[in-house]
Amino acid sequence: MKIAYITSHINKSLQWYWFSEELVKRNIQHFHIILNEYEPILARDLKELGVEVYYLKHKNFLSHFINLFKVILILKKHSVDLVHTSLPYGNLIGQLAALLTGIQKRVTTCENASWAHDFKSKKQEIIDRLTFWSAKKVIAVSDTAREYLETKWKIKPEKLTTIYQGLKVTDYDNISKDRILKLKKQLGIQDQDFIVGVIARFEYWKGHIYLVEAIRKIVKEHPEVKLLIFGSQGPEYEKIMEKVKEYNLSYHVFYKGFIEDPIALFQLLDIHVHVPINKYVENSGINVIEGMISERPQILTRSGYAFTTAQHMKNCMVVDYGNSDQIAEAILKLKGDPELRKNLARQARLDAIRLFSNQLKVERHLDLYERL
Repeated sequence: MKIAYITSHINKSLQWYWFSEELVKRNIQHFHIILNEYEPILARDLKELGVEVYYLKHKNFLSHFINLFKVILILKKHSVDLVHTSLPYGNLIGQLAALLTGIQKRVTTCENASWAHDFKSKKQEIIDRLTFWSAKKVIAVSDTAREYLETKWKIKPEKLTTIYQGLKVTDYDNISKDRILKLKKQLGIQDQDFIVGVIARFEYWKGHIYLVEAIRKIVKEHPEVKLLIFGSQGPEYEKIMEKVKEYNLSYHVFYKGFIEDPIALFQLLDIHVHVPINKYVENSGINVIEGMISERPQILTRSGYAFTTAQHMKNCMVVDYGNSDQIAEAILKLKGDPELRKNLARQARLDAIRLFSNQLKVERHLDLYERL
């Protein structure tokens, strides 16, 4: 079997890198086609693994037609048996190219089941409907995503399968002190600081505003508490930063963007927080399971993977959606109880190893491919 993976809207992705790394170990023939505005770091990383990668530049609307033609030629050149697509243009171009070249085994991974509806995007809805119609199998990456695909998109259960994202557990073990100290210096973290971290693009549904409001309630009595925000500057960035100024939190809330060593980053967080505003808006939440495997105490709303894994006072602290008071109370409780932090974090890591190993993810994909 020869597999073509077709994706878009991507830069660096440990998920795809680890996945290909495992396929290489198992001698599974595959290559990647990535449609993007710029050449992604993932392309470089995959090439270093010895995986063939085609980067196709997306400039404008006309690029869809040009890239569709190019993808068709690539699929024919490689005599592909199975096409697996993901993300908007990867799905649009990949599924159309597979249909036009007569490839019967067509799979898609749904990275965000509710995005088209959350943002009222007709364009994305059309892409999603085409993708779900074309694909022989639709992979939901979480239990809540599968439920949404069944109830809102009306996809038949037999067409769906659930495969969780996976972590390469060994990459999170034995992180050197040098890596941690280097990052601590880079971020300007002092020994007396108590660091609350959130790793999430600035989208309204990520719940940043409730976390900022929680910090506002805390810092007068606990000025050592600092909130560090990581990720890209999404549409809510300006709004949240204005609130930081309005609340006089410039010495307590900091935006740090992207970090070169995201694995070591978790070791600097006294608490990791992820608080999407309802059950469905977070399709998975990879940073939730990264926090678990990194043995960090977490404050979570039950959305995406947290809906499946979060057990209040067993492996995390669960708070209600959009509730800054509960977030503040949870931060203070964890801050004042190091033993509780340690116990929640230890159980979270055990649960992550059981549910989210990369090898298990790969095995479930290969089983799906064989059944097709």
